Amino acid sequence: MQGKKRYEISEQLTVDEKSVTTWVQKYNKKGTDGLVSNLGGRPEGNPKWDGSIFKDLAKEIDKGGYWSIPRMQKWLQENLKKEIPEQTVWYRMDQLNYSYKSSRPSPIGGDKEKQDVFKKGASYHFWSRSRTDHSSYSSPTRCDMD
Repeated sequence: MQGKKRYEISEQLTVDEKSVTTWVQKYNKKGTDGLVSNLGGRPEGNPKWDGSIFKDLAKEIDKGGYWSIPRMQKWLQENLKKEIPEQTVWYRMDQLNYSYKSSRPSPIGGDKEKQDVFKKGASYHFWSRSRTDHSSYSSPTRCDMD
């Protein structure tokens, strides 16, 4: 394939031209070792978190109150001296069968008294068909334009 243009190589291998460009850059940087596939997984230096950390947090949450992810992160930092990413906290709490609950929206500056009256009276209001005799109304007529 040496001496061919990247678009020719991409057509011959039925891959995107960007893939060929990436392969060439990796080869130029590290030789054939640069072309070895990444097996995926956790990058080196990315810590695994001990599950007991989150069980301690769960005990604290079970005492009550509203717990946001930032509050959980703050508790972990202050009590266990651990800086844990938001996504990790969310994922681990989900694994422990905790779920996110949001409050229902309420109107800002709404009149509480009017809201209560509306709620109390809401069950008495409903739509029903009128019993008025509509037979005296004339039906619309068609207008012909000649």
